[in-house]
Amino acid sequence: MLVPIIAADKQLYAQISRLFTCDQDAAAVEARETAARFDPVWVGSHQGAIEYISYQMPPLMVIDFSDPAIAGFDLIERVASDPWLNNGGILALYEASADGERIAELKQSNLLFSLQRQEVARQLPTVLRVIRENRQILIQRAMQSDLLSTLTGFFTLGMDLLLVPCYANLVANYLFNMSFVDVQEKSRIALALTEMLTNAIEHGNCEITAQEKTQVLESGARIQDLITERIKRPGIATRTVFFGYEIGADRSTFVIRDQGRGFDWRSHLRPADEGDVFSLHGRGILLAARCVAEMDYNEAGNEVTLGVRHRQNASNAMPSAFRNSETVTVAPDDVVCRQGEESSSVFYVAEGEFRVLIDGRVVATINPSDILVGEMSFLLDQRRSATVIANTPGRLIRISKEEFIDGIKAQPYYAIFLAKLLAQRLWRRDNRT
Repeated sequence: MLVPIIAADKQLYAQISRLFTCDQDAAAVEARETAARFDPVWVGSHQGAIEYISYQMPPLMVIDFSDPAIAGFDLIERVASDPWLNNGGILALYEASADGERIAELKQSNLLFSLQRQEVARQLPTVLRVIRENRQILIQRAMQSDLLSTLTGFFTLGMDLLLVPCYANLVANYLFNMSFVDVQEKSRIALALTEMLTNAIEHGNCEITAQEKTQVLESGARIQDLITERIKRPGIATRTVFFGYEIGADRSTFVIRDQGRGFDWRSHLRPADEGDVFSLHGRGILLAARCVAEMDYNEAGNEVTLGVRHRQNASNAMPSAFRNSETVTVAPDDVVCRQGEESSSVFYVAEGEFRVLIDGRVVATINPSDILVGEMSFLLDQRRSATVIANTPGRLIRISKEEFIDGIKAQPYYAIFLAKLLAQRLWRRDNRT
């Protein structure tokens, strides 16, 4: 996988390149798969970054937000303005703390992790290993709907709190890019997972009491420093946190389990009043409970299960070049197009679920994660090869050939996106066969 390093500073690029190489060689040899490789590519200007992202649509990118020549915030605004560009996970570098706070507020972007430039050598190799081990989640609009009814996996976390957002964002971004949740729900899920993983490390594995945490925070010290001290105790250093996920079509389930002794979780889920959510102790549990549909602890209190309901036929964000095209609203059993009729348009799937029939037999189901319907006959000037009927209420964008060609002229990367989409569908067909 080619990973653009978007930074004007060649020394920074050289440093990151060495970290990429040193980190992955042993892992790639051990795994014996070239797909595990992350190969850095230097992109040294703002305009060069726009062109690279537009034509390569990388699953992962590193952006130096501290460099005015890169203008990282303007770059992200440009990328986030069009959902067909906003696919890649972002590792953000910064120097000033104000930039770090601003990066954390980038709700629309697929931010995975942010780190200060002086921490690159220490943190980046670990972050890359986390991403590489779970790189299937980086494939936005993944092939889950065709090849897998449920995506399952797990992470094993150590005692570094700084890495917790990376794990949470990997999962939340996946749900967002699969159109399972909207941007507000994505933020709430990432918050809930971050809080629960943090609790598992701090209070579960490290057995840090609420009083101890209060004393550390009031003294101005970092909680990570207390964790570093605590893991010197026998038996604590080897503890890990299990973070499992099961992502289906309608809901997702997350299990977070530490190796501590547990706690009285019931008392934290029954606040005396609404103001308790802002109290220092138990705040994370209350926030998490309000961000997900379900929260269940085991009896001991060292395992929590979070449930998230997906939005039914969640809406796709419309590509900018086609926002003025005709919107078609459908009800269940409405016919979108019929097998054998002439094809003069392609449909962008904004909302809803649709069944595809050939000679009266259902052969596939289409939803927003499939993005387009009717593209083959549209591109080949052939008659429709299938009938498409709505299963649920839905919304489609009808795009004429003239509008599509004009869109490609205005945004040439649309042609690259379409080519990749068709290649993925051919790959899926071959794998089903």
